[in-house]
Amino acid sequence: MLRLVSMLACLGALEAAVVAVPHVQLDVPHVQLDVPHVPAPVQPVIGAVLAQRKTAEPATVSLPLTKVDANGQRYFLGEMSVGTPGQAMTVTVDITGPLSYVPSVNCSDPFCTSHKRYDSAASSTYEADGTPFELPYGQNASGVLSKDAISVGGATVSGQTFGEATAVWNSYSVQAPNDGVLGLGFGFIAGEQGVPTIVESMVEQGLIGQWLAGIWLGRDDAGGELTLGGLNDARHSGELTWAPIVLNPEGWAASVESLTVGETSICSENCFVTALSTTPYFFLSMEAAKAVNDALGGFDIGQPGVAGLDCSTLYTLPTLQVKVAGRILEMSPLEYTFIYPFGGGVEMCLSGFVGMPDFDDNVTVLGSLFMQKFYTAYDMQNMRVGFADSA
Repeated sequence: MLRLVSMLACLGALEAAVVAVPHVQLDVPHVQLDVPHVPAPVQPVIGAVLAQRKTAEPATVSLPLTKVDANGQRYFLGEMSVGTPGQAMTVTVDITGPLSYVPSVNCSDPFCTSHKRYDSAASSTYEADGTPFELPYGQNASGVLSKDAISVGGATVSGQTFGEATAVWNSYSVQAPNDGVLGLGFGFIAGEQGVPTIVESMVEQGLIGQWLAGIWLGRDDAGGELTLGGLNDARHSGELTWAPIVLNPEGWAASVESLTVGETSICSENCFVTALSTTPYFFLSMEAAKAVNDALGGFDIGQPGVAGLDCSTLYTLPTLQVKVAGRILEMSPLEYTFIYPFGGGVEMCLSGFVGMPDFDDNVTVLGSLFMQKFYTAYDMQNMRVGFADSA
């Protein structure tokens, strides 16, 4: 009975965690990976664009991230200022999204009225665009494109195109602590109607010297850091292990050799992973998640794709191994599971492996649990993602 009570007490938070997936654009349907390699005609285009934007003395922009736990979800939030004078907004860093967006003062939806809103009339550098946009795959936000000055980490981009959201209709969004999203996807290749991302604009305007980003997420109560234009070597130990990426509309899908949990294989060939800071979980296909969670002794808690675990067995569970370019990245069971404490010594334990419908069996999202252990670098110029032990 006590175990049932604890399950019911946690169910609301768990539902919030699962519903949160669409809001933070964990849209691995974007990462379908139907193309097994970068198309040859695209490669010289990427090289030519980056060569034109390269500056003589590369600079690096650093954005501090604050860790916030809310509604069964873990967020790492930074600050982005829009307009002149700047209107500060808290944002999540979405490595898959090519479009950065903030709520508009013209939006009257509950999400908008409970968050900071951008007011174009209050900015002297605002330029109207008016092109409509609608974010796909569960973002549940739409509006118009606008142009204005945007500042990130002390660097100000002039005339940056961004999304001014006039409608946000996901009920869960109201509870999310972030106002908007800083998108770092492949904007100039397949962004919203050819709109360059903020990072591309930083390169073009000479604020940074190259399209290179690093994300460090601290453990426990520590926050994190996003660097643009370079990496912070103090945030990782040892050399980075690099994996090639597959070009696909908005994702950083890296090719890895295999993923296993003990004797259970998640993927053994043609495997792809995307490291995202916008979710703590490991997202797999429903079939792969079930196979892993069954092997861990998982049991159904009433949420599709989610499994509870016997807390007394956590220490005996096998390790997660991700093989990248011959190197094995390893996580212990305490690093890929969740422990929710209740009063009276009662605990609820959940598996970090969550099944998602319509996921390919060879696609895995590595959430912030993974990124808190491994520093992650995103290198557009060389079309690769790097991993190193987090410092």
